[in-house]
Amino acid sequence: MPTTPASRTLTLAARGSPLSRIQSGLAKEALLHHFPGRELKELWITTTGDRSRKQSFEDLPTPGVFEKEVDEAVLDGRADLGVHSLKDIPTDLPKGLALVAALDRGPSADVLVGREKTPPPIGRLPDGLIVGTSSARRRAMVLYHSPGVTTVPVRGNVGTRVRKLGEGECDVLVLAEAGVTRLGLNVPVRRIPVTLCPPAPGQGVVAFVARTKDRETFSKLRDAAPHTWWELLAERAFLQTMGGGCSRPLGGQAHRATPSFTAAEWEEKGTARRRVTIPSEGRGPEELGVYAAKRLQEEPWEER
Repeated sequence: MPTTPASRTLTLAARGSPLSRIQSGLAKEALLHHFPGRELKELWITTTGDRSRKQSFEDLPTPGVFEKEVDEAVLDGRADLGVHSLKDIPTDLPKGLALVAALDRGPSADVLVGREKTPPPIGRLPDGLIVGTSSARRRAMVLYHSPGVTTVPVRGNVGTRVRKLGEGECDVLVLAEAGVTRLGLNVPVRRIPVTLCPPAPGQGVVAFVARTKDRETFSKLRDAAPHTWWELLAERAFLQTMGGGCSRPLGGQAHRATPSFTAAEWEEKGTARRRVTIPSEGRGPEELGVYAAKRLQEEPWEER
């Protein structure tokens, strides 16, 4: 029988990867705080992205390969909430589903991960270095700043990629700092400044999808992270306007504290880049995201 938010039990659906399980634990803590007395259950889902680890991200069939099956469990009533990394959630959710809340944002930057010592800055990577990443954006930005390196695809969850680094498949990895931090990995890292190389929109955010009719049920959870929600709205408006997804070399981050928006796009082989930083000047988050996208599209390309 489908669960309902009005019942005593809330069921969370999520991927079963180690990082997803940790993020689901963070989600449970927040839900227990805002919905005391509820029983929480977890439903672990294996997604298309999890089953297709030998394919590059660009070759995967559709957007949402890391969240589609999770959200189907919410839509058909097996779960009340889907717990995701925000950057995995497409801007066009299926009818009947809505993005309803997010936790306070964690670290949003990308990091260079070394085997035994801290890698040099992204603009000083030595020629011939082998850099592991399956992200089109990360590959392009690395090649833009250090064109003498070689990039190779490295798939799998964060722990698997770090293991492959240790086995010598590459000399350096590019990962999301949030994943490294949440997993508690003791590896040498160098943060890539977000002002230089803005991350994927939504990076570092744990977000919740629910049935549209249950949107207001979780408003307390949404209202507990107002700065993150503001940034989330801006970044998703930016991404939707750009028409981007995981396969496009595109980065964008809103900064609520400033407030402003930093965005960049790279030519897929890293030969050129365009970048903007836009102050909000009183614009709301969604208006700012749309404006940043339009300004970025007007920027001339800079050859490396």
